[in-house]
Amino acid sequence: MKLLKLLSILTACTAAVSMAGCSFKTGTSKFSSIISSVSLSDDAVLAHPTGEGIDNADSLSISYADFKKEYLYKLKNYNATYGVTSDTQEEYDAVFDGIRLSIISYMVEEQITLDKAKEYGADVLTDEELDALEADYQANLKSQYEYFGTKADYGTLEEGVTISEEEKLKRGEEEFDKYLADCGLTKDDLLVWQRSAVIAKKLKEAVTKDIVIERNEAVDVLNDYIDSVKEIYASDPAEYENGSYSVLWVPEEARNIKHILIALEEKDSDEIMSLRKSGDIETADKLLQEKLAPLEEKANEVMAKLDGGADFDQLIQEYSADAAAAEVYPDGYMIIPDSKMYVEGFVKGAFMMDNIGDYVLASSDFGWHIMLYASDPEISQEVMDENIDYILETLVTSAKDEKYSQTVKQWLDEYDYEIDYKALNVEAPVQTEEASSAAES
Repeated sequence: MKLLKLLSILTACTAAVSMAGCSFKTGTSKFSSIISSVSLSDDAVLAHPTGEGIDNADSLSISYADFKKEYLYKLKNYNATYGVTSDTQEEYDAVFDGIRLSIISYMVEEQITLDKAKEYGADVLTDEELDALEADYQANLKSQYEYFGTKADYGTLEEGVTISEEEKLKRGEEEFDKYLADCGLTKDDLLVWQRSAVIAKKLKEAVTKDIVIERNEAVDVLNDYIDSVKEIYASDPAEYENGSYSVLWVPEEARNIKHILIALEEKDSDEIMSLRKSGDIETADKLLQEKLAPLEEKANEVMAKLDGGADFDQLIQEYSADAAAAEVYPDGYMIIPDSKMYVEGFVKGAFMMDNIGDYVLASSDFGWHIMLYASDPEISQEVMDENIDYILETLVTSAKDEKYSQTVKQWLDEYDYEIDYKALNVEAPVQTEEASSAAES
């Protein structure tokens, strides 16, 4: 949670400085008891645990000062994102009500998380973890210094005068510090938040360390996926093509086709396809034959070289207008019968051959195609293993997320925080039976 917050605040600060700074007007009407009222002191408690056996309730309480920092940040973030400059605009009442509820909710969960981390021994970081934390922290700071240094106002520079990278970093640090101060933050806050993120991750790992998913479960899931892909192909081959399902399964009748394209001029192809689209097939066919005729000699020249034993791949580089695709599809295009992804003449040509290694001359609205039946597509065991590995990782992650979510819910019940919704100036959320069921699912 905190790592996300860290990243979002850095992003928000960066975005805001390019728009209108951190200025955000807090009102004196509906929001007076939240920000402007003198009747609410910084040490006023907005939330505290009431669960039985909680012997450190005071240290787990959330003060108005803690909340205010978070709330001001959120307001500035909202300002930067949406340009809303005042929290007193009535049309945004529901938005800011939601923001306040969201803030107090994740602050409560954060307090519980850090407290539980002690119980699970996840609150102490190893030297390696501390080094990684410091490295990430410094990298995040440097990226901000670079950005703010680039955006800083250096005034009018004399011709030939440039700002050194060192000076930009120094100025960027100064500007970033000012911006954080305007947000009510310091770099120490960022480090604390980033450390909390590492602790939260360690806690989740500790809670879910016993979860194991066997590889055969991932294999079963993969087989279910493959069965679904087969059903898709049987009912709608076009959907199969468009869905990139070939990493899971390929039809037996599919084949890899390499081709050498002796292309028509682009304007001629466009005209022919436009005629077809308009329904004038006869004129389109007539024009196609007319434009193909001057290119037939070159196409036959390539066919003769193939008959003489020339290498197909070398001829692609020498003659084909589609030679660049050979780098992207080194095995050729995978074609299925009645494919809608490729032009009709190309698909027909692909299935005019009987055996791997056969080649044929065919035409389409793009020109002449010298086509080679290069191979039958297949999914290698390496790719299948990668699929299984990915599914297994996904299953483990999902199982851990589910267990941790349920554990956090139990902790929330255990700590039973009492929240001063009146001070927050929001209606207390109503926990219906339906909502409870949804939360559990």
